[in-house]
Amino acid sequence: MGSNKTFQYWVWRSVLCSLIMGFLTMGCSQFPPSRSYEQDPINYEPTTGLNIQQLQGHTVTIQANQSWQSSGVHVAPGVRIKILAMGKWSLAPAFNVWSGPEGLPSGPDKEVPWINSNALMGKIGTEGKPFEIGPACEIKATGTGGLYFAINDPFDWVKDNAGSMQVTVYTDGTTPSLVKPISPGRGSSPLPFSSPPSESPTPLRVTEVGKRTALVIGNAQYEIGALKNPANDAQDMATTLKRLGFDVTFTLNAGQEQMEQAISDFGRKLYQGGVGLFYYAGHGVQVNGENYLIPVNANIESESDVRYKAVNIGQVLGKMGEARNGLNIVILDACRDNSFAKGFRSASRGLAVVSSSAVKGTLIAYATSPGKVASDGEDRNGLYTKYLLAHLQTPGIPVEQVFKRVLQEVERETQGKQSPWTSSSFSGDFYFVLPSP
Repeated sequence: MGSNKTFQYWVWRSVLCSLIMGFLTMGCSQFPPSRSYEQDPINYEPTTGLNIQQLQGHTVTIQANQSWQSSGVHVAPGVRIKILAMGKWSLAPAFNVWSGPEGLPSGPDKEVPWINSNALMGKIGTEGKPFEIGPACEIKATGTGGLYFAINDPFDWVKDNAGSMQVTVYTDGTTPSLVKPISPGRGSSPLPFSSPPSESPTPLRVTEVGKRTALVIGNAQYEIGALKNPANDAQDMATTLKRLGFDVTFTLNAGQEQMEQAISDFGRKLYQGGVGLFYYAGHGVQVNGENYLIPVNANIESESDVRYKAVNIGQVLGKMGEARNGLNIVILDACRDNSFAKGFRSASRGLAVVSSSAVKGTLIAYATSPGKVASDGEDRNGLYTKYLLAHLQTPGIPVEQVFKRVLQEVERETQGKQSPWTSSSFSGDFYFVLPSP
């Protein structure tokens, strides 16, 4: 009798799950494409060999639940184009089923029948024949028009879709030809441009597309002794990032549980795509080549305590890797000399190098070089953050140049005693502030 009830339970459970999944996909399977693309002209051809090392890319964010979105790039016949994409997209986020830009091999009805469900796709001009992009694609234009992108799913139908793709476009000219987005035709809407936050008294001309998300943590009030600058550094960084269009979460003097919760919430926000930035000012320590951020309430008496009472920077990188958005920036002003590591057999001064290649599209910046300690500063801000705040707001310089200028300023002021360090696996272009028009 008991085995019969168990069998009935599993039968009804299977039926219920099937009904739920059928209900979720029913709308998609009955939804016709907005139009047929069969008669559209093929205005591209496959190609290979475009070297993008010396080319300037143009990055856009392609959102869920939108049809054809303008990249802002215009091409002419003979122009070679390389497209790189990262991100996550889901038809059913409630079931935690996600796809990258390569899409799924099968699925419910979709806008363009011959392209994988959920795959990133593109077209040249409003009436060009769509082509599949996936994580990477290289083509040569045989027609003229704007370059448009979309994620292959019935447009404007399932409103709970979630995610986005970060797409970087390279052409074999000196720079892509940038144009204002225009409406790409029937059943579509161009990607909206983001505007600076309204509370900024002097708005900056921030980069035109893509969500910006930041987590800023400043720890100063330690039980072993307070630090002078981290609270000011973190507060000023949060204010500056808001002015630069970031959605900022700011945490001051956080304990371990509060830090880990903030990182977890930050990771969920990163699934919306765009640019993620993590800034930390406070005590940090390296043990066995691993970097740990020290909560203000940490009671660390021995080396073995660090793993359980501090926060491994790998938690932040792990959340960024899961989100698969196009650019992540990690800034660690945590290289202060401190008493936590004194007496640890395997600990070294400063922080260890974390490989940026572990998470594609990541730039990691340190206040000083590996194994060294940074100046806490005599003014309101620490030396490193003082110059970083200034150059983040300089119009028209790429993200790598921002940190190079900070390096030059810090080395000049310290006469070479402190050398900020960066590690990057980001191959695109990103500006905190666009060049002046």
